[in-house]
Amino acid sequence: MSALAVSSGTSRCASLDAGDFKVSEVTFPPSRSLPWHAHPLGCIAVVLNGAVDKRFARFEAGASTGTLITMPPSERHRDRFGRAGAAIVVVESPDLNGQVSCTPDAEAAFVAMRIRRELAHPDSFTPLAVEGLALELTAIAGRSRSPRRGEKWVERARNLVRERYRECFTPAEIAAEIGVHQAHLARVFRARYGESLGEFVRRLRLQWAARELAAADVPLAALAVEAGFCDQSHFTKAFRRQYGVTPARFRAMHR
Repeated sequence: MSALAVSSGTSRCASLDAGDFKVSEVTFPPSRSLPWHAHPLGCIAVVLNGAVDKRFARFEAGASTGTLITMPPSERHRDRFGRAGAAIVVVESPDLNGQVSCTPDAEAAFVAMRIRRELAHPDSFTPLAVEGLALELTAIAGRSRSPRRGEKWVERARNLVRERYRECFTPAEIAAEIGVHQAHLARVFRARYGESLGEFVRRLRLQWAARELAAADVPLAALAVEAGFCDQSHFTKAFRRQYGVTPARFRAMHR
């Protein structure tokens, strides 16, 4: 079961061994800095709240809420946490040998929130559930950093959408910024990811809305607009198709 412990630099750490994974939610206090260090296991981390500036040997990156971070074993880095501190879900395993990356990922953030709930309210099925979620997060991380040969531009397009999914933009604008024709972007994106650009945007917006429903009391009409939908009715229909329940019911289920 989940046990509380305090590791170096953290103010709180809830962790669980699940299969080949060690899964934790760690909380860092405001403005804490960690000197250069490395972890013996490869890890995938998702920032749930707050922000952290990470410095690696080859680059620096800011990681705010919803950012997916991957590191291979023994990757040296240092951290500086923001004024609000940070809460981070970390999945560690000797089998995680991917490259260093730091990118926003709404899908990973949604899985990390489910891990947080399992660690906060454990039962006899929690180790199995957490192992499944860790595997899901591993798959998300792997797909996010492995574009097909000759199609790295489509990964760049996907990252642009991840950064702007709550903004108003058109596929033509994304295609122009990448430097490809809109129709070519549409064909390659669907072939690469199994969904259209519009479906991807809608899924990201609904995942963001689901996180907000579980964490805050924002009125549904306001949340619909913030998520990028034209009104509450449109938002409710899309949410029900995605999750099988209305936003109000989803909020009640997660409180």
